[in-house]
Amino acid sequence: MIVFHRNFKPSQHINYFYRMKRQLVWLLLMPQLVLGQALPEQQYPKGYFRNPLNVPIELAGNFGELRPNHFHSGLDLKTQQRENLPVHAAAEGYVSRVGVSHLGFGNVLYITHPNGYTTVYAHLNRFYPLLDEYVTRKQYEQESWAADLTIPEGLFPVKKGEFVAWSGNTGGSAGPHLHFEIRNTQSEKPLNPMLFGFNIPDTRAPEISRIVVYDRNRSFYEQTPVVVPVKRTAAGYAATRPVVSVPTDKVGLGISALDRQSNSPNPNGIYEAMLIQDGEVDCGFQLDNIGYDETRYLNAHIDYKMKKGGGPYVQLLFALPGNQLGIYKEMIGDGTIDLSDKQPHPVTLRVTDAYGNKSDVKITLQQSGTPPAVPVCANKMYTESRNIFENNAVEFYLEEGSLYDEICFRYVEIPNATAYSNTYRLHTALVPVHYNFGLRIKPVRPVPAELQNKMVIVRKGAGESISAAVYEDGWYKGTFRDLGDFYLTADTVRPRITPLGGLKPGINLSKAGKMSFSMSDASGIRSYRAELDGKWLRFSRRGNVLSYSFDEHCPPGNHTLKLTVTDIANNETTYTLTFKR
Repeated sequence: MIVFHRNFKPSQHINYFYRMKRQLVWLLLMPQLVLGQALPEQQYPKGYFRNPLNVPIELAGNFGELRPNHFHSGLDLKTQQRENLPVHAAAEGYVSRVGVSHLGFGNVLYITHPNGYTTVYAHLNRFYPLLDEYVTRKQYEQESWAADLTIPEGLFPVKKGEFVAWSGNTGGSAGPHLHFEIRNTQSEKPLNPMLFGFNIPDTRAPEISRIVVYDRNRSFYEQTPVVVPVKRTAAGYAATRPVVSVPTDKVGLGISALDRQSNSPNPNGIYEAMLIQDGEVDCGFQLDNIGYDETRYLNAHIDYKMKKGGGPYVQLLFALPGNQLGIYKEMIGDGTIDLSDKQPHPVTLRVTDAYGNKSDVKITLQQSGTPPAVPVCANKMYTESRNIFENNAVEFYLEEGSLYDEICFRYVEIPNATAYSNTYRLHTALVPVHYNFGLRIKPVRPVPAELQNKMVIVRKGAGESISAAVYEDGWYKGTFRDLGDFYLTADTVRPRITPLGGLKPGINLSKAGKMSFSMSDASGIRSYRAELDGKWLRFSRRGNVLSYSFDEHCPPGNHTLKLTVTDIANNETTYTLTFKR
């Protein structure tokens, strides 16, 4: 086993100056912050934007709520458990962009406003008729149902309150709702809409369930933290242990908390948390703006190892070395609590929602005993290094900044008689990786020539993922974003296409409104294409169901439909249907 590290000093200096600059800004603000025991807040225009629906706002999700690999970037507005509620422009502006996809936002509409903000409306069923016609025309020009269209400023102007779309359940949506965002137009960074003065009844204080204590002398991923349950009392919240003794002289804290609004039982995310020592704000975090380029740092903000292992979300009140999120406000400290005097140290954690409701929990910490020895590690991987692992069977490298804290890398080779390689355990999927990385595996047995373009690499561990494997000088290369157990195998199974609703060759569809097919594949669908009498036909996709609603592109008469589906291993299936319209 060989592990290499390549240090890049310039970026370390950039990192250093970035942190120093951030601390200087907050130190200048510190006097008023300490006096008010509060973190600074951005001021946004109140009352400029209206509710995009005609029903009172009830939240299914809020800004900054913790999601897998990202922070939620807006508000999820309930639509009375149904689709096709009218959606209205939140303010005057123009439609600047639309998107169509079976993932993420699904059908999404962007409106740019003259005050420097852009509003986003996602998971829509359809756009308003004039815009819908424009999108359809572009889809046929590009011969692609999936679309991301930038629209000229003067083409689709809208007034405040004007109808722009029907709500729906498209894309990565688990139920009918409207996802609504407010972004800074120039930076495209999503902002917290709850700071813009919407009428959302909220008198409920956040709920706190646990405090987690971490040893700041050790790597975050090479320790077992102390979990302290929190109970609710008449006075607020209290730790279930009056004094928490730890064998280390420096600790950091994490907290599990959630928030609910007065008119909704949904467990949503908190807005702000801070650490208070000796009556002064040491540090905290605040979820008022998070860019899409930094949202994956959620995995550094939470205890990823605990969550991925089946536990709860825990948010950290200190920043890991590789965490580049801008949500942290370091006042007089960085979240490290010094226990070296071995005296009891009472601290307060304060959790606040966007409407100012607060909950406090107190905990007392004390060092007891001798700090445990840090085990010797011969194969460390570092945050600010390019980490390379290679042997004669498997190799990969992690770009600088891929890890949030150092790890003691562990490697195991496991025999695998059913694959073209053994299974290679590359550390554990309980440690997050920020950037995609290339992984190469050399087969341990010959791969027949007819299978060389059918190879895939499978990753097991905390959820399976599969990558197409490209042949390179005797190796097969795939791309991943998680560590775990990997092996090389062949996928020769073609995708399956199943007609729905009784479709069969020769059927008369004169009275039908649409036709649909399902598609499935073990390794994953790469693409699909439908042609009617030799011309591209627009089939929409929801999950793995393809549908076409009859329109002018299918006139009366006899027709032949050819539907082709291709998986990531280049296996292809074509289904042909003759029908009458």
